[in-house]
Amino acid sequence: MADLKILSKRLIEVRKSNGYTRKRLAEELNRPYRTITNYETGEHEPGHKYLIEIAEKFAVTTDYLLGLSDDPHKTSDEAKKSPSTAEAAPGEDHISLEESNRLLVALGLIEEGQDLSNDDLAFLEHIIGLLDAWFGKRK
Repeated sequence: MADLKILSKRLIEVRKSNGYTRKRLAEELNRPYRTITNYETGEHEPGHKYLIEIAEKFAVTTDYLLGLSDDPHKTSDEAKKSPSTAEAAPGEDHISLEESNRLLVALGLIEEGQDLSNDDLAFLEHIIGLLDAWFGKRK
């Protein structure tokens, strides 16, 4: 299994970034609060069923949870094959961090000089992909 420290950190990160408390997650997954706590503190290693459940619930890959990929939306193989947003060739359907920041400032969603993190950008790309898929189905 992957490094338990990374796994614990990522379980906490995806839970919090989705606005969940341990209590809420435990209730929704019908698991004891103490079990969730043990996984997040590294006291117990979660099994594959729990990792799959978390990955599906929060739209991340199990590779990300396990520390095998630094991109929450790509497996380790996909991350190796595709260029990062910063490396994407001009004309590809990627938006840079700087372009995202300018757009969000123009929309009044962030202040001038406030930057998005790479995680924020990855989240926005994921949302755009979901919107693209949704509206693509409706054509």
